[in-house]
Amino acid sequence: MGLSRKILIITIGILAISLLVSSMLNVISFRSKYTDALLTGSFGIGYSIESLLTELLALGLPLDSLSGMDNKLVEVVEKNSHIAYAGVTDELGIVLFHSDNSLVGHHFADSVARKILNEKRPIWQIYDRFDGERYYDVSIPLFDHDKNYVGVVRLGFLSSIVDRKVEEAIAQIIINVLVTFLVIAILLNLFLRRSVIDPVKQLSGYAESIANGIFDSESTIRSKDEVGRLSYSLHEMGGILQKQIKELKKSGRELEQRIEVRTQELADINQDLKKSNDGLSEALEREKKLSDALRNSEERFRMLFEKSKAIMLTIDPGNGAILAANHAAEIYYGYYIEQLLKMNIGDINVLTDTEIAHEMDLAEREERNHFYFQHALASGEIRDVEVHSGPIDWGGKQVLYSIIHDITDRKKAEAELDRIAHYDSLTGLPNRLLKSDRLNQAIVRAKRRGSLVAVCYLDLDGFKPINDTYGHDTGDLVLVEVAQRLEHTVRGGDTVSRIGGDEFVIILTELESQDGCEFILQRVMQVIEEPIILQDVELVVSASIGYTLYPSDDSDADLLLRHADQAMYVAKDRGKSCIHLFDPEQDRQVKAYRENYERLQEAILNGEFVLYYQPKVNMYNGQVIGMEALLRWMHPEQGMLAPGSFLHILTDTDLEIELGRWVIDRALKQLQVWQSKGMDLSVSVNIGPHHLQHSGFVHHVKEALINYDSVAANKLELEILETTSIEDLSRIIQPLLHCQEMGVQITLDDFGTGYSSLTYFHRLPVNTLKIDQSFVCDMLEDPQDLAIVESVVRLALAFHHPVIAEGVESIEHGAALLRLGCQLGQGYGIARPMPAESVANWIEQWHDDTDWQNLKKRLEIDSNTDIKTVIASHQQWLSQSIETITNTESHSNWIFSDSNSCSFGRWFHGAGYFKYGHLEQYGKLRKCHEHIHLLVEELNELSNSGQQERMLQKLDELNAMHDQFVNQLQKLLSKID
Repeated sequence: MGLSRKILIITIGILAISLLVSSMLNVISFRSKYTDALLTGSFGIGYSIESLLTELLALGLPLDSLSGMDNKLVEVVEKNSHIAYAGVTDELGIVLFHSDNSLVGHHFADSVARKILNEKRPIWQIYDRFDGERYYDVSIPLFDHDKNYVGVVRLGFLSSIVDRKVEEAIAQIIINVLVTFLVIAILLNLFLRRSVIDPVKQLSGYAESIANGIFDSESTIRSKDEVGRLSYSLHEMGGILQKQIKELKKSGRELEQRIEVRTQELADINQDLKKSNDGLSEALEREKKLSDALRNSEERFRMLFEKSKAIMLTIDPGNGAILAANHAAEIYYGYYIEQLLKMNIGDINVLTDTEIAHEMDLAEREERNHFYFQHALASGEIRDVEVHSGPIDWGGKQVLYSIIHDITDRKKAEAELDRIAHYDSLTGLPNRLLKSDRLNQAIVRAKRRGSLVAVCYLDLDGFKPINDTYGHDTGDLVLVEVAQRLEHTVRGGDTVSRIGGDEFVIILTELESQDGCEFILQRVMQVIEEPIILQDVELVVSASIGYTLYPSDDSDADLLLRHADQAMYVAKDRGKSCIHLFDPEQDRQVKAYRENYERLQEAILNGEFVLYYQPKVNMYNGQVIGMEALLRWMHPEQGMLAPGSFLHILTDTDLEIELGRWVIDRALKQLQVWQSKGMDLSVSVNIGPHHLQHSGFVHHVKEALINYDSVAANKLELEILETTSIEDLSRIIQPLLHCQEMGVQITLDDFGTGYSSLTYFHRLPVNTLKIDQSFVCDMLEDPQDLAIVESVVRLALAFHHPVIAEGVESIEHGAALLRLGCQLGQGYGIARPMPAESVANWIEQWHDDTDWQNLKKRLEIDSNTDIKTVIASHQQWLSQSIETITNTESHSNWIFSDSNSCSFGRWFHGAGYFKYGHLEQYGKLRKCHEHIHLLVEELNELSNSGQQERMLQKLDELNAMHDQFVNQLQKLLSKID
């Protein structure tokens, strides 16, 4: 087969394959795009129908009542030639309207109907219909104005439309390919014959000529393409080969000439060697001179030896005699040189003669040249030295040289570094490193001897308050005293180590039983609890000790320490000043606790916590006064978790502080967002006692307020539990006072559930009382709870503090609280906790809640009780009080009530408040009422002391005040009536 035909066939084949692949890809792309276009058009038509139906459904019309839809669907099919059918079904798949009227009422339960029912979103899929045809079905769900799924719009077009279009495209492509192949084949044949085949034949003949050594023939190709350049290159290559052959012949002749020249050079070299023999004698002469120089060098070495400031000796390795010593050795050792030369190295070195002989043997054989010894000076002082020693020739005899450096100070420094590395700098006890080493040794000994080892973890109770109150210097002195007591209490073979802070580890060895361990630990507890007197101040601490016994707890050293640590935490949880033996079950609980604790740490880092907000309202005027921020955990697996399921894990931990700071920051950030939207709200956050007592609490609150400086400080409210221990009272008052100075509001939460001490309440700097929900929830059924709520309200009014009730479950709770004088409330009856983004909508709904907004009117009607009865009761009380004071016989039987508990006072601060409390006269009347009670008390005291004249004067004042009281009461009643 000729070259031209081969090239032609290969070229056409490549083109054919390329065109075939390209055509296939074009057909696939065309089919996909054409189908997408039809689907897009169908979806557009479907959405227009869905939009029309949605507008009708929004008017409240049922889907099956929409008349005229059949004609609309027929019009859609007629106007869009590719649409084969259009219909509307209800949620069960029953056809309500259809372009084919015969299908109305037909029930479609095919895969399309099931899929749209499940997913309720626009879909399309290929659908084999009951008529045997395959369709592309487009389905769009319908929803009514309440977002309820009510049906679906379905349209379809035949898949055969797409197939016909693809077949037409394939036919056109085949025709184009055939024509293209034919044209390309003709053109390629002509081009290749003229441009490639004929020139290549000429070049082949020229190459054969060159191979035969004929360089005279020339090529007739003159083109400038690759073939022309190849022809030119072959011609040039022929000329170069011809030239190189000539040069090789010439080089052969030149090589023969160089060989003759080299032969002559070798003869000259032989002559030079003869001359070098003559120079050998001269070299021997120079060697003699070098020997003389060596002797001079040795003399200089002697001088260097004598004058060097380094301590230097030469020693006879045979008997240890000192052969030479320099001036530095004389100064260091304190002997004259003459004395040193009469001495043996054993007189200086503290080692035995045998040990010295062994060391000298090592130096002589050069197995070692670096030694550490202790040398004795003439004064008797023993010094540490570092010696560099080795053999040298000394006057024709092999001796040992020794260069000596004093390293006593370095040794002391190393010992100090070792002490620092292994001992606690404050107490001098072994530290973690040395403790671990001794524990490992104790375990090895226990295995060998069959004894017990106790690993005891001790943590001081009550140390932190000492540190905070008296300062770290005093705290350090306490730690030193405790360390000394522990060392004096344990046995000689035991180890006491401090591992940081107020934590110690005791390793008790050679124990025979658990009882023996408990006996020692009880003694340890006793000595620690003895008072510590520092600068006339008596300080008391105790200890919580957890311990584990090896080999009962057959673990390695690190795990034994961990088990003892866990047991110590159990001892602390049991009330401190306790001893507890490690228990595997408790270990499981501790591990579970720590896993939960670590999971909570991850939750904070992963941003899984959110704040929900529960509204606080004024139930009398309907105003929303603020929100309480409530923590929620958006757990990835368990969903929304209330704080009761995880807060107990954080109690009294650093994580409680970290989370508390996050809550304050997030609440202020949300306040800033609400403020930017014109919402005037306050937010209260719950603060635990551990967080409140933290030294950085006030600083963080101040820093947070600075960061959110657009939020007024009085918009932040801190809620503290009344159940906070009285022992913590003195430590929480100062932080609360500092916060109040910044403008932050303080609320005493869950009032009534804790100590309910008047002293406690009076000392705390609080702005608001919050009644615990446990009393409020049952106050309508339980008289005792009602009495507690009323007492708390009266107490708050007496101290002029606002009071808020949590647990308002219904509007009846709100009405009852208002009758008692409590205006503020929160609870599920008002609103459940909600996300921040729901607050604005809730406030709008709250203002539209007629039941709550009309509660004021309801109470005003209820307050119109028989005021004359209340006034008559007051006048009766006053008359009886005056009679009792002036008549000594009945004095002891009368009880003088205060202004809040008298019958008028109960009405005045309850129902009367809601009707008249907003008036100026209400305040004046209250002052008159309180003044009357004060005057009655003064009259009683004057009567008891026998001051009748002053009593009569005060009686006149009382009558005048009562007249003023009646006048103010009439003015008050006239304002409303």
